[in-house]
Amino acid sequence: MGFLSWLESTAYSEWIVSGLTGWPLMLSMHAVGLAIIVGVAFTLNLRLLGLFKPIPISALHGLFSVGWIGIAINVFSGLSLFMAQATFYITSPAFLVKITFIILGIANLHYTQKVLKREAADWDTAGTVPQLGMILAGCSLLFWTISVVAGRLIAYL
Repeated sequence: MGFLSWLESTAYSEWIVSGLTGWPLMLSMHAVGLAIIVGVAFTLNLRLLGLFKPIPISALHGLFSVGWIGIAINVFSGLSLFMAQATFYITSPAFLVKITFIILGIANLHYTQKVLKREAADWDTAGTVPQLGMILAGCSLLFWTISVVAGRLIAYL
């Protein structure tokens, strides 16, 4: 816990928790990043599950770069918020669940991007999404939903 206590005592962490700017700024950034990544993930996954059929799957590839921007925003803001209360967060079951499912969600997003880069044109031609696409989409929806709910529960548990 020594390292975590040190993180909390840095000038940056103290700026976040003690001023009128730091915490609201980081929390707002975190909300925007969350909206971006979850919005992209849900749009992509709902298409893979059969909604929005007029949109070709290959046309969704551009969404990944937007999703990665959301993840970058959340990594920065999330680490900043974590630093400010590291000893609390590291013992919070809700936080640990959130981080676990964020890691799973990011891994799923990365793998889905690789699969779609390789196979989206074939899926468009066939007019159907194979079982792999459906499984990736379902898992992604589950991972991001659990991470959002767990993140909200951190303040209440």
